[in-house]
Amino acid sequence: MVELKKIHMFKMFKNISQTEIEDLLSKINFDIENINKNDSFLFRGEELNGLYLIIEGEVSAEMLKESGEIQKIENLKQGDIVASAFIFGEKNIIPVDLIALRNTKILHINKVNLLKLFRFNELILINFLNDISNKTQFLSNKVWKNFNKKSIKEKVLDYVLENTENDKVIFKHSIKELAEIFNVSRPSLSRVISGYVREGVLLKVKKNIFKINKEKI
Repeated sequence: MVELKKIHMFKMFKNISQTEIEDLLSKINFDIENINKNDSFLFRGEELNGLYLIIEGEVSAEMLKESGEIQKIENLKQGDIVASAFIFGEKNIIPVDLIALRNTKILHINKVNLLKLFRFNELILINFLNDISNKTQFLSNKVWKNFNKKSIKEKVLDYVLENTENDKVIFKHSIKELAEIFNVSRPSLSRVISGYVREGVLLKVKKNIFKINKEKI
């Protein structure tokens, strides 16, 4: 299973050895789908018929507004599960469009075989449920912030604090992507970030990495 050689590093299979994972997968049916760059592979309103796990590449989850504009929701990378909270439940309709940002490989396991996998190893089920819980908590936090109608400066500061570790922040998204996530213009977002740099709140270490001076916040 060459495509699955790093699968033991994914959150879905946390604390399970590569050998054991391969043995478990040999007992169920699954598919590996190849998606070319810029191709869509799931559409908003489509039924989600099982687990989709990104084993290589990156996809963008997007929504089309009534105005015709595209609202980026998030980027999903290697090891991420697509819409885990929508796999089970009464309505399994995916709420976003998914477009490959580069050539991507997806592990697909339908519900019947996914349930078999859970029965074979309870830890996989626990990891799956943790993924759902973490995403739900993140989404609730995001909704709360949007309801508060925060300014661009406040949104940037929230992002910085959420991605800070040991007084260093890594900007995981480009300015374009962040502007789409915050639903603001790129020039306005750039001015705010540049302002934080001038004020000494952010001290550039190297590309996309800054040291944060919390005393100036």
